Amino acid sequence: MSAGDIGQLETLYKIARALHEPHHDAQAILEIILHMAGEAIGTEHGSIVTFRRQGGVKRTHVLRPVKDGGVANDSWNVLVARGLIGFTYYGQRTIVIRDITTDPRWLNMQDRPSFYNTGSAIGIPLMQDETVYGVMTFIHSGVDFFDPPKVSLLEEVAAMASAAIGKRDDLDSARESEAHYRRLFEDALLPIIITNLDGFIIDANRHAREFLGYEREQLLGLLINTVHRIGNDTFDMERFEALQMGHELEIKTTASTANHEEIPVLVRARRLSFKEGDMIEWVEQDITAQLELEQLRGDLSAMVYHDLRGPLQNISTSLTILRRTFTNSGNLALPDMLQVALRSSRQLSRMVESLLDIQRLEEGNSILNRQSTSLYNLLSSAAELVEPLAEQSNQTLTFEMEKGLPDIKVDGDMIQRVVTNLVENAIKYTPNGGRIKVNGWFSGTDIRISVADNGPGIPRNMLRQVFDKFSRVKYKDAPKGVGLGLAFCRLAVEAHGGRIWVESEPGQGSVFSFTLPLLEEREEVRA
Repeated sequence: MSAGDIGQLETLYKIARALHEPHHDAQAILEIILHMAGEAIGTEHGSIVTFRRQGGVKRTHVLRPVKDGGVANDSWNVLVARGLIGFTYYGQRTIVIRDITTDPRWLNMQDRPSFYNTGSAIGIPLMQDETVYGVMTFIHSGVDFFDPPKVSLLEEVAAMASAAIGKRDDLDSARESEAHYRRLFEDALLPIIITNLDGFIIDANRHAREFLGYEREQLLGLLINTVHRIGNDTFDMERFEALQMGHELEIKTTASTANHEEIPVLVRARRLSFKEGDMIEWVEQDITAQLELEQLRGDLSAMVYHDLRGPLQNISTSLTILRRTFTNSGNLALPDMLQVALRSSRQLSRMVESLLDIQRLEEGNSILNRQSTSLYNLLSSAAELVEPLAEQSNQTLTFEMEKGLPDIKVDGDMIQRVVTNLVENAIKYTPNGGRIKVNGWFSGTDIRISVADNGPGIPRNMLRQVFDKFSRVKYKDAPKGVGLGLAFCRLAVEAHGGRIWVESEPGQGSVFSFTLPLLEEREEVRA
């Protein structure tokens, strides 16, 4: 390696060390590059002209100010439009002028005595993302001063400048984004807590601190479970692992304030990725008013349902007496009409009971009256209630039970209404002349009951939603309803420790199935 090569490496090393200082902005980087490069090649006159993205000169840096015998900024700017800087900028390549007195690319400026009109010059483009954002220019009084080693050195310096400014721009952009996020984070309308992936709090915005009654320093380092007390729907390990894997969660729980006040909240949690590492964001929403409104609505609904029970029972009893009274009256149509009215009143009664059960089950209240129940008797009673409806639609309704099924401890009335709702639903959606089949059999440690029909089927995107309250399958000429029957079925089955689902293909009918777990001590099988 020659002495020139060693000297060039030393120069580049010095420049690299100078650029490594973290406090330098883009302007400081250009000033350092200009002065150290000029000193390295031995010239006192040079400039770096930077450009705006939309065009035009942004700023001019000069190696030697006018007061020290340097060239004025406007003289360098003239070279942008009609001289070396312009050629370098538009050509996007290094241009070396060996003799400025004979090269037409150098602009003769006899009217500017401070500017060189003899010697040599060089222009090097400063590139970023394949775009010229500036031109570094040097002038020397000697002809052929910028030999290949100097050109190579200056091109290396230009590359270092571009890399340093690129890193600085990225850092400034990251800091600007971080500052923008910090402003949004602090001024967010909802309380927000940030934890690491282990659940330790590392930040909390102003609303979170005010909501919980903590100072920021008091929250830092606490586990998120300190804020979300153990109680209804807590953050267990399984949920936290799901968050760590990138799943978003929405959970109803209670937040505990510094004054030990329990506040119901809806928490939305998600994993976020930042340059310094991944974190979990917890957005807290106070749902006290919402729960109070829901409680008021529930109480009013319960009052209405309770008030309906008595009159409906009276109507059903009266219709039963009237039907018996007019059975032998000689009017054959009257008993049938009374039977229709009686069946409708009973259907209304079941609907009211289901509404009450939905409310209680959603509130977490146990209403199960578990008793040893014969599935044969349960399904027979359900059949008596729904067979007249199937006959009206000329539908074939069959019940098949596996032999040897044991009695099980269930709330018989509730499970009977589950079966009745499923069969009535099948009758409603199956066309006249269709087929509906109810099956019951052993399935491992469970008893499975299914209701199959050959109706229009259910779209795949609705298979889970059909068990939600007020959810209905919609299509042309679909039967009307409020969408509560299947919601009751889901809650009732889950209250027994079972599960319920539907299998269906559009145009191929549907099969609704549910399971009931068998208790360890089985009752004797009834003959």
